[in-house]
Amino acid sequence: MLNCLKESFKLTNKYIILATPLILFSLLSSLYILFSLGGNLISLIIAFILFTLMLSAFLSGWFFMIRECIKKTDNEDPNALIKFFPEGVGEYFLPVMGMIFCVFIISCSLISLSYFAGMKVIGDIGISTETLSKAMENFENLKALLLSLNEQQLFKLNAWNFLLLGTMSFTYFIIMFYAPTMFFKEKNPFKSYFLSLKDLFSRKFFQNLLLFLGLYITYFILSAFTAIFGMNVFIHFIFTLLNFYYLVFAAVWIFNYYYRNYACIGSKIDKLC
Repeated sequence: MLNCLKESFKLTNKYIILATPLILFSLLSSLYILFSLGGNLISLIIAFILFTLMLSAFLSGWFFMIRECIKKTDNEDPNALIKFFPEGVGEYFLPVMGMIFCVFIISCSLISLSYFAGMKVIGDIGISTETLSKAMENFENLKALLLSLNEQQLFKLNAWNFLLLGTMSFTYFIIMFYAPTMFFKEKNPFKSYFLSLKDLFSRKFFQNLLLFLGLYITYFILSAFTAIFGMNVFIHFIFTLLNFYYLVFAAVWIFNYYYRNYACIGSKIDKLC
C-alpha cells in the first residue's frame, strides 16, 4: 500500500499534464452550466443531455491518459501523454456513457432506498420544502431555522444527515473500482461493474477499504481547510490548485492501486490477458 502511494505521488508529479484536461473541463462545464440555467423544461433536458455527452468525452479521454501513464511509467516525454486524450475519447466514449448511466441508476436506487428507510425509522422532521429551500439561500436563514427547531427535530435532522452521508459514502465505495476495471479489463459497462464489485469484495477487501478511507479522510480535511481559510482571494486560489492536484492524485492512486493488485501480469488476484 505504501509503495503504491509513493509511486502514485511520483506519477502525479511526473505527469502533472493530467491536470490540464481537468482544469479546462471544470472551467468549460462551469460556464456551460451558468449559461444553461433557466428556460423551459425541454431546454433543461437538452442542456442535461449535452452536459452528459461533454462529461463522457472528458472522462473517456482523461481516464485513458491515466491508464497510459500507469502502464508506461518510463515515458521520456511526460507532456506527450496529452496525445492519448482523443484516442481515449474515440475508444471509450460509449462505454463511459454506459458507466455514467449505471452510476446514475445505482445512486438514485440507493438514495431512494435510504429515503424510504429513513422515513420508516427516523420519520419526518416537520420542515416544509419551501422553508428548507429558503434556509439554504444564506447562512443567516439557515441559522434562524436551526434555532427554531426543537430538540426532537434537531435529533431527526442529525439522523437524516448521518443517513445521507452514510448512503453517499457507501455509493462512492461500491463504484471506486468501476472506471479502472473498465479501462484495464472489460469495456462493457455492465460486465465491468460486476467485475469491479468482485475485486472490491475479494480477499483484499480490508486493504481496499483502507484505500477508500485514506482518500475519504484526506479529501474531507482538504475540504475543511478550503472552507475555513478560503475567504481570502489568494488563499482560495492556492486551495483551488491543491484541490485540482488532489483530484489528479486520487485518480492516479486508485488506477495504480487497481492495476498493481488486480490487473497487471503477475498480480496475485487476476491477470490481464
